Amino acid sequence: MLLTHIIIHYDEITLKGGNRPFFERVLLNNIKEFLKNIKYDKIYKDGGKFVIDISKTDSKTGTQNIEKILKNIPGISNFCFAISVEKDIKMIGEETVKAVRSYLEKNKVETFKIEARRSDKEFEFKSPEINYKIGEAVFENTELKVDVHNPELEIIVDVGHRQCFIYFEKIKGIGGLPVNAAGKLVSLLSGGIDSPVASYMMMKRGARIIFVHFKNKTINNTGDDKIKSLVKELSRFQGNSKLYIIPFEEFQKEIIAKIPSKNRMIVYRRVMFKLAEMIAKKEKAKGFVTGDSLSQVASQTLDNIGVIYNSVNLPIFSPLIGMNKQEIIDLALKIRTYETSIIPYQDCCSFLIAKHPETKARLEDILKQEENLEISKIAERIIIKIRSEVI
Repeated sequence: MLLTHIIIHYDEITLKGGNRPFFERVLLNNIKEFLKNIKYDKIYKDGGKFVIDISKTDSKTGTQNIEKILKNIPGISNFCFAISVEKDIKMIGEETVKAVRSYLEKNKVETFKIEARRSDKEFEFKSPEINYKIGEAVFENTELKVDVHNPELEIIVDVGHRQCFIYFEKIKGIGGLPVNAAGKLVSLLSGGIDSPVASYMMMKRGARIIFVHFKNKTINNTGDDKIKSLVKELSRFQGNSKLYIIPFEEFQKEIIAKIPSKNRMIVYRRVMFKLAEMIAKKEKAKGFVTGDSLSQVASQTLDNIGVIYNSVNLPIFSPLIGMNKQEIIDLALKIRTYETSIIPYQDCCSFLIAKHPETKARLEDILKQEENLEISKIAERIIIKIRSEVI
């Protein structure tokens, strides 16, 4: 069976009413960008789906590469490899029988069901009639039996505006909304398990993520390599990603010298947000992403989160806030960031803090302690030297 097309379905976008064309354009542009190095004939919209013509794709490897890419594009609910046929009911029946016979050479099934879809409402037969006529052709020309409730093989007959498509198996996508549909967010990427997962979740909601990492002083570039590996993995979901690495040693020295150890973690994070806000303004980002999970560690109590988030004016999004650690780990394994995240690496927030850090910080106390810090002067000197890297 020669596969000629890929049918791409999206679900949440269809609920967007008058804004639907905007989301469709963004998703289509994203698909084209991800496939720019893959050979295919063309991609176009047909009713409520996208169609990729792969009749000129030169090898099985090419289609396998397309499959790998499509699985990771936010906004795609599922996609299917299909054959095309002219919109003639007799030819549709004949080609469906051929496709089923080819399928049965490699797969053992005994029951089937026809699921007709009709994007072209001007096609002479309605969906129930298509179900009956094509089902009759398959029943009479194969040994399969009909089971409309629990079939082993579901045969989709999709009558589009240009041609008809026949396909069997749906390949699940990650769903959500297309990246770039919601604007930019800055992710504070720590190098741990949580922040990469949080970044992925906001990509699924249509955000393009700009990554900012605060770097401890290290003997070699092991830390940089780890962070870049994480960003590379996450780039599978949004394409090229921008990463800023900000040296944090001077800020740490200033905080250690003037802030009590029990409050240092809180002040570290407040300063990080203030620095990240400079990047956000430069990038015209609309907010921040963090991997915070309520009460998971001392800095993530309700009191401390309130004090930390008070440091900036832009909104802060914490998609993991109600998840437990195992749920986050499961997601990290799914998106392939876990193995990199667990590589040993000391982040800035754990450097020279108290054994029992503050869990109920008061904003007025923290603001008073921060009055003696010269963070702005240090920032002015360092930020102008920071350059981004595209990964």
